[in-house]
Amino acid sequence: MNTPKPFKILVAPNSFKECADSVEISEMIKTSLFRLLPDEIKSNIEFSLKPISDGGDGFLQVCQRNFGVEFLHFEISTPFNADKFFCPVGYILESKTLFIESAEVLGLKIIPEEFRKPMMLSSKGLGDLLLQIYESVTTGIMEVEKIVIGIGGTGTNDLGLGMMEAFGMELYDAQENRLEVLPLNFSRAVKIVVPEVPLPFKLEVILDVENPLLGIDGASLLFSEQKGATDEEAKEMEKGFSHMLDELEIDEETQNKLSGAGGGLAAGLNLFFDADLKYASQFISDDLKMHSDDSNADLVITGEGKLDQQTFLNKGAFIVVNEFAEKNVPITILCGNSEGALPQIENLKVIELSEYFDSVEESIKKIDQGIEIACRKISKDIIHHFTKKISGMN
Repeated sequence: MNTPKPFKILVAPNSFKECADSVEISEMIKTSLFRLLPDEIKSNIEFSLKPISDGGDGFLQVCQRNFGVEFLHFEISTPFNADKFFCPVGYILESKTLFIESAEVLGLKIIPEEFRKPMMLSSKGLGDLLLQIYESVTTGIMEVEKIVIGIGGTGTNDLGLGMMEAFGMELYDAQENRLEVLPLNFSRAVKIVVPEVPLPFKLEVILDVENPLLGIDGASLLFSEQKGATDEEAKEMEKGFSHMLDELEIDEETQNKLSGAGGGLAAGLNLFFDADLKYASQFISDDLKMHSDDSNADLVITGEGKLDQQTFLNKGAFIVVNEFAEKNVPITILCGNSEGALPQIENLKVIELSEYFDSVEESIKKIDQGIEIACRKISKDIIHHFTKKISGMN
């Protein structure tokens, strides 16, 4: 009998929004499987843990794991009122690079349920953060040559205009009354004071979805409902975005190329600061090097909090699926729950954790128990595929 080669399992989940980050999820999966698998198989298992981020929740934890960032904290505005809170960022002194997770600045996880009304929410906190970094650099307190911003999991939908308010943007109506820089007022604005702030560092934006700013697949009409908007409010924000772009004299060709990620935040960063845009698939491939040594994986486990139409816009879990589907590698997706029809992909299994509990809310609170139950199913698949591999070697 030939000595069996290691059975390689790639564990590469995305974060489960408002529940657990991808680093935590990957550790849970490995721990559960290691406990469940029989010793004779376990001794031949080789785990490769590569938690991923598409720019949304958990971006900083993934950057810490992969790049060894140091955490710093800045005091900034909340998206919903004048209160302040301390926001973490990641910093690498050697490369003079700073990492920002938009979900930690403007995310749903920091916006209480009663304030989840995107018509009244502002991205000013990100402006506060960038302004403080700008001041720290220009005064010599810290050195920053590049800022990488992960976009995703935001609760705001304001085209990044609230961010620009921190730098001096002003809106006025037809009667020359000053307006708050909120989506509620975008359609009324007839005068915009646009500040020019040459930043002393480059901005790179990681996009969690590949969707346009405007239209039925855009920031307002597709994504704002999950942030708390009604159907009518979504239409009003779509109208407001279009109006503001026209007032800013952005030509139609440019408008059509703008990204809808982060409630239009990516578009704002690109328009006002000339930020470079990088899709999550490129970040996961080039920066996280997910598949640099995983092309010979025998089984892949990934995951996402929710599988739906948005997931298929090349978000985290499906970046992993698309990478390995053509190689005929068995793939399992763990998710909290799913909506709509999944793409027909051979050797793809989906396990919904909410099926094990009375509600989605309970599955979130008991994520560790859900992972444990799911891993019982996965362990049986591992035994099956491992046995099949060994049989094929004899």
